[in-house]
Amino acid sequence: MKNSKQLVSHLRSQSAFVPLNNQSCINAVKELLPPRLLRFILFGYIRHNIVFFALNHPGAKQEFDNIINSIKTPLRQMPPLSCKNYQINDIRAFVSHKKFLKYTAFKPIHEEFKERAEAKFDNTIQDEKLFKVFEEIRSIIKNK
Repeated sequence: MKNSKQLVSHLRSQSAFVPLNNQSCINAVKELLPPRLLRFILFGYIRHNIVFFALNHPGAKQEFDNIINSIKTPLRQMPPLSCKNYQINDIRAFVSHKKFLKYTAFKPIHEEFKERAEAKFDNTIQDEKLFKVFEEIRSIIKNK
């Protein structure tokens, strides 16, 4: 009988979960970076065995370039376990100037509905059923 770890590792090895493996590898590489640099990272992705990080400030890219050389060599020699399917050749960064919209949920406004109609309309319908319906509507509007 398989345990949960075996089931999860089997599911992650399937091709449908490749993006999940990519993200876990990116997170493992991101953990190697200093904490002051982590707040500038918007997102990351892997392409052609190169890990790319998008940064939100040019100063962060300069600091990233200074620090990354000390991380590349150990990363090539001993990659994280989550990156065992990738042969990471390089780590690069670029500055993204896209504005990310933050959505906030607005609380619905609960205002009491006030009827503005005064029920002043002529009822010239010949059908008795429709005539009664219109008169009921008129009485409801007058009451409110």
